[in-house]
Amino acid sequence: MSDAVDEEHDPEVPVALLQERAVYEEHDPALGRRLWGRQLDPEHDTDLLTHWMNKPHVAEFWDMAWPRDWIYDYLKRHEEDPDRTTYLGFLDDRPIGYMEVYDPFHDVLGQHAPLLPGDIGAHVLIGDEDQLGRSSVAFGFAVNRYLFAKPGVHRIVGEPDVRHHNFLSLLAFLGYRKHQELDLPDKTAAFMVCERRDFERLSSRRRRR
Repeated sequence: MSDAVDEEHDPEVPVALLQERAVYEEHDPALGRRLWGRQLDPEHDTDLLTHWMNKPHVAEFWDMAWPRDWIYDYLKRHEEDPDRTTYLGFLDDRPIGYMEVYDPFHDVLGQHAPLLPGDIGAHVLIGDEDQLGRSSVAFGFAVNRYLFAKPGVHRIVGEPDVRHHNFLSLLAFLGYRKHQELDLPDKTAAFMVCERRDFERLSSRRRRR
């Protein structure tokens, strides 16, 4: 696709911080850094998402190595969808991750998985390879804390590709369990579930260390 980001030059994509729109923030003691997030704004953030979606480690599993205008339309549809919200996550002033939070009962997942009242769905990616590792773990814990702070949320659910072994290992470290495999229209997925009590128990053990 001619409009895709040129990976060879790996440009630094400017992004508006818009810190006044933060919906969550915390200080991560292990990293000694500030983690925070805000809702994604297509007018400010499409270039960054296009850059990330065209990176090989993202494109392999998101299958969205699209031109900029396609990404913009995708983000605008999500912005107008009452059952889905998109976010950017930051480490200090650097954007590191993207998250889609959705109502799984109004998603393809609801047609294939044994959902329960109080379930909330999330898709998450880390944009730059050098943030995979400690930063992705910190980001994952922050995502869980943010979602479990929402009223009525008892489980976080997701459906990553069964081939995405690194991400599945990260989810297991964050307190997720694989319940079963699902044959979805575009992939074979692992139905991953993080229950509030399991995450609270895991977080309590981490704080005692």
